[in-house]
Parts: sequence; structure tokens; C-alpha cells
Amino acid sequence: MKRTNKAFMGILMTGYALLMIFIVFVGVNVYQGIVTEKKLDNEFAQIEYLIDTNGITDNTIDIKLNSYVSDGDYLDVEMAIKEYLRDLLFECRRLEDVYNNSQLNMVINLYNFDEDAPYFENSKKIIAEARINLEDIGNNLNALFDEDKIMSYAQNYDLEYYYLDYYKNSMIDHDIIDENRKDIDSSIDYGISMLNAYTEYFTFLSDNSAYWTMDEEYIYFDTDELVEEYNRLLDIINNMEFTTDIENYI
Repeated sequence: MKRTNKAFMGILMTGYALLMIFIVFVGVNVYQGIVTEKKLDNEFAQIEYLIDTNGITDNTIDIKLNSYVSDGDYLDVEMAIKEYLRDLLFECRRLEDVYNNSQLNMVINLYNFDEDAPYFENSKKIIAEARINLEDIGNNLNALFDEDKIMSYAQNYDLEYYYLDYYKNSMIDHDIIDENRKDIDSSIDYGISMLNAYTEYFTFLSDNSAYWTMDEEYIYFDTDELVEEYNRLLDIINNMEFTTDIENYI
């Protein structure tokens, strides 16, 4: 009987020792996970700060998005998030390039009016290219704000269990996604509406090129109806502003 008790106690002590080792192992992993998550939170906070402070053209953002501060399974999470952010940043930079395009700005500010008159073929071409780019960027940004698209980056790195949930909790906020999608749609639609207004303006002038002349200061039309239509189109243009806050989308 005593031998049985000793054997039982031996097994019990061994099991207890293994349990303590397991608890310590889990505790260390949990602690390391907390430290890594704080490190990642700090990393993405720095990226957000750079965007808010210096704008999306800051090269430091690219350095951050192409370097990593974690390891193990968290590295896969970090790589998935940064790959998504690189794609988002690329489209936002394309959008900013459209708005900052010097040729387009010359057109919409009528700086090359004299040179391109009376048919404005170059102006209409520049506007058409900008419209195509805006539509493409809008489609791509809307796709990037789709939940399935966002989660596809996690699937590319085979994230599972806790790390998949951590990625999802970090990346999916339905209110922010919906707000960004609405802002994108509004900004793109507004930009396209303005480009359409300029297209209509230049088309009106080219279609009626035989019925107007100009000097250094004024345009002179042959009829009051043409003057009225010209002023209507010009009022639409003067009441529009071709700007957007791109940094809000990242």
C-alpha cells in the first residue's frame, strides 16, 4: 500500500512540475505577445504620424512599410498589414498626382487658353486622361476598402487562429471603412464632375469657334444667347474647387 502511495505521489509531483513548466511557457509567450503587439502599435502609430505631419510623399513612410519590427507569427501579421498599406499608399499617391498635375492645373486655371484656342484639343485630351485616371483610382480604392479584399492579405500569409483575429481587429473597423468609402466616392465624383464641367466649357467654345473672337482681355460672342451660355458654364467652373484631403484615407 505504501509503495502505491509513493508511486502516486511521484506521478503527481511529476505532473505538477510539468504543469508549472507549461504555465511558465504560456506566461512567457503571452508576455512576449503583449510586448510585440505594443511594438506593432507603436510602429503603425509612427506611420500615421508621418502621414499626418509630412503627407503621403514622405520617403520615411516607404522605409517603415518595407522594414519590420516583429518576428515569428507576428511577423506574418505585420507583413500582411504593411503590404495592404503599401497598396493603399500607392493609389493615394496616384490620386495626389492627378490633383497636382501641372498640365491639368494649367488647363483648369486657363493659363494656356490663348495657345490652345479655338479648338482646345490639348486641353480636352489632358482632361480626358485625368478623368480616366480618377475613375481607375476610385475603383481601386473602393476595392481596397472592401472587407474581403482586406482579409485577402491575411490569407496570403496563411494567418490562423489568434493571429488572424489580431489582424482582423487591427484592420477592420466598419465605421471607418464606410466613412472612407463615402469620402472616396464623394471626392472622385466631385473631381469627375469638375472635369466634365471643363470639358463642356471647352467643347462649347470649340463647337462655336466661328462665332467668337478674343483679345488680350475679353471674349466677344456674336449673339446674346452664346454670351449667356458661356457665362453659365464659367459660373459652374468658378464655383468649384479641385482639392481633396487624401491623407484621410490611410
